Amino acid sequence: MTPPGTDYDVVIMGGAFAGASAAMLLKREHPEMRILIVERTVQFDRKVGESTSEVAGCFLTRVLHQGHHLSAHHYQKHGLRMWFCKTPDDDVGSLTEVGPRYQSRLPTFQLDRAILDEHLLKEACDFGCELLRPATIKTISLSEDEAPHTLEIMPQEGQMRTVTTRWLIDASGKAAVLAKKLGLQRTMEEEHPTSSIWCRFRNVNGLDSFKSRKLHPSLLKNVHQLRTTATNHLMGHGWWCWIIPLSDGSFSAGVTWDRRFYNLPEGPSLLARLQAHLLTHPIGRLMFENAVPDADDTFYYKNLAYRSERIAGNRWVMVGDAAGFMDPLYSHGLDFCGYTVSAATDLVRRNLAGEYTAKITDYLNMAYPRSWRLWFNSLYKDKYSYMGDAELINATFLLDLSAYFLGPVRGVYVTPEVEWKHMPYEGPIGALFGKFMAFYNRRFVHLAQERRRKGIYGRCNNGHVWMPHMSLSPDFTASRLLWAGIKVWLKAEITTWLAPTPSTAPVMMQEKKPVEA
Repeated sequence: MTPPGTDYDVVIMGGAFAGASAAMLLKREHPEMRILIVERTVQFDRKVGESTSEVAGCFLTRVLHQGHHLSAHHYQKHGLRMWFCKTPDDDVGSLTEVGPRYQSRLPTFQLDRAILDEHLLKEACDFGCELLRPATIKTISLSEDEAPHTLEIMPQEGQMRTVTTRWLIDASGKAAVLAKKLGLQRTMEEEHPTSSIWCRFRNVNGLDSFKSRKLHPSLLKNVHQLRTTATNHLMGHGWWCWIIPLSDGSFSAGVTWDRRFYNLPEGPSLLARLQAHLLTHPIGRLMFENAVPDADDTFYYKNLAYRSERIAGNRWVMVGDAAGFMDPLYSHGLDFCGYTVSAATDLVRRNLAGEYTAKITDYLNMAYPRSWRLWFNSLYKDKYSYMGDAELINATFLLDLSAYFLGPVRGVYVTPEVEWKHMPYEGPIGALFGKFMAFYNRRFVHLAQERRRKGIYGRCNNGHVWMPHMSLSPDFTASRLLWAGIKVWLKAEITTWLAPTPSTAPVMMQEKKPVEA
């Protein structure tokens, strides 16, 4: 129970996706809770990406029940498409394309995060949460016993407020207030030195436009859906670009790169470098040659990956990006928001109800860094070394997708009451899948190195259309995709092993010297 005289049961630092979601989950089931949300911004900006995967789509539609808002104000996403080339001058019709043939079966979305975050925050307030905005938390005094925590909050207008709270939820995003205050944050500058630049563009020529199909009639073949509403990725050695349509007619476009393998073209500004890079890929040139950027909507992060060693303590807990962030390639950031918000709110509810929750806290502090490391080793460790090889990426795409559907996706749809309170890939079977995924990821890294040495890296980047013939469900149908991925993997192993080593490698295979952005 909350001690008498305490101002709030819960104070939430940050009112965007994670903070608003946590407030909603607590308040709608326990309207008597006194919850304060402290948000520092006057209005939300956009985030690194606006694309959701199937787990986040489930959280949005079946936990937060936002299906109507998402259908009315955001695009339904139809999968992930990846485009490969051998040279910037390749014809679009000759490019290798990897992606779905049909529309997605499960709900996923292309989000305008500014719109969604504002909507979720309003809903939290409609449920009865108190909002202080814009306001900055100046000091945090965490209690080490049963006394309440104390915060000093400075509104933009008004006087400093001192408030006490039983629980503190850190949803401060990449600011990661508690992780930095407590010395718990660990960056990945050596192991995963990735940077990202992105911007919003208008006057973008979509892949389904009359102009695109007139210039490249092959775009009407093979795919029985709209390519534009997918998340389109342009792929290269050490980098990838995303292209995401937004409901206001603009496109979010950005590039993420590993500084060990690649650096952007030189230019007078970050935006100029992003634009120059987009035009080095045939699909990028087709879509963005006459596009108009919003220069005031350009963002840059030098180091994307980080995590906290612990995410919970004596009546405090971190959720979403405040706990950690990995990589935007597969759009799993909101997945971890769903897991951490669900687990954190369950912890808070139980504690305020008088239950003994030390074991739950210990579990989260063990499970979160373990799950984060498992996902990283399985999906992203050194992956940028084979980003530019279509055959290797096709194999890992099939394997990654099948493991994702057999594990986390199936879990949140079949046993949501259990899955959301635990971190993904739990238990012996989850650990086994994680080891298997990390193993084949290491093999692809090795194969990429061998292919570059032998001059066959990117050998299949032209002339192929690789599309699964199935639309996946949250059941064991994904096992067929697993077997398809294994066959592509075995073929890549054999062709790499049999390829002779030439005396010199083609120009396109040579390394680019990495330089700081």
